[in-house]
Amino acid sequence: MHAAALTPPLARDLATAAQADPPTAARHHVELLPGMEVILERLLRDVRRARERVWISTYIYKPGKLGHLFADAMAEAARRGADVRLLFDALGSHEAPASFFEDMRARGIRARAYRPLGAVARGLALFPREHSRIVVIDDAGYVGGAAWADEWLPREQGGEGWHEICSRLTGPCVRDMQRAFLLRFHLADEAEGLSFDYWTGDKADDVEFVTDAPRPPPVLYTRIRERVRTATSRVWIENAYFCPPRGLEADLSAAAARGVDVRIIAPHATDLPLLQRAAFHRYERWLRAGWKLFEYERAVLHAKCAVVDDDWATVGTFNVNSTSLRWVSEANIIVKDRAFVAEAARTFEHDLGGSRSVSRAPAAGLLERGKRAAASA
Repeated sequence: MHAAALTPPLARDLATAAQADPPTAARHHVELLPGMEVILERLLRDVRRARERVWISTYIYKPGKLGHLFADAMAEAARRGADVRLLFDALGSHEAPASFFEDMRARGIRARAYRPLGAVARGLALFPREHSRIVVIDDAGYVGGAAWADEWLPREQGGEGWHEICSRLTGPCVRDMQRAFLLRFHLADEAEGLSFDYWTGDKADDVEFVTDAPRPPPVLYTRIRERVRTATSRVWIENAYFCPPRGLEADLSAAAARGVDVRIIAPHATDLPLLQRAAFHRYERWLRAGWKLFEYERAVLHAKCAVVDDDWATVGTFNVNSTSLRWVSEANIIVKDRAFVAEAARTFEHDLGGSRSVSRAPAAGLLERGKRAAASA
């Protein structure tokens, strides 16, 4: 990040964050949250008892049952004196009227648009978009693909019931999540289009936090490829928009060739048919390479997670496709704690139970085959 970006407000926020809430332990406690029921229960519990901060960055925030539920909870936290901030991507949240966020501001929520679309014509860079979700509530951090719209609300609560997987953690990396959030929050409308990578590297031996922007080298993608190349027993990937860049595709095929169990859970129903067409175009090649393909049928799949061997798992927002590398910022945690990895593997196996095995690409006529080839180009 360019040093000129350290404006006085940003410098003050970073200094305050560095002084507050020292980590409670040298290692992390990481909890896997499979399904929106448990994700919402944990999030709302933490927001409703927050005393210091509620910071949420998200690609999508819409008015609706879920959006209003969290707006009320955040406003109540602000009334208790917590520092409440919402960073929403202006493109991903374009369905929400300006009045919706103005009402939040009137209730004490510091809501800010990331790369506001009206400012693009005045020189603000359109990309990257803020696709990462970084949530910090007091001393807890959340990473995962959930967003604040009724697509994610469970059906029994009046939503569409999309399937999601997130993580909640406490420990040293939460301080890094605070810093990453503040950087994005203060750079949200910088005309120069400033973006940055933030990676904790080997600061901790059990957890890595990565949020990266679409510029080489892609930190998160590089970390995933490195681990797949050294896999010895399994590579299990569950991803809502799976159509891997060619480098990772080659790594997965090489892993399968040396006897690694490569399994992919992709969606059966999707809100992005273009990416699904691109994947369909490659199904036969993947199957010939020894991959085992499954399509999740219980609901719309939006989860993004992976398990490698018994000592590595990742959860976050990274969609395994080229769009995530080129146009958006993502955020994932990498966890090397074996108990967490085992839990992630059990969650994958549970989702396999709601999936059907795929032995060939869906049949298609000449026109559809052409669309698939074009989408995969």
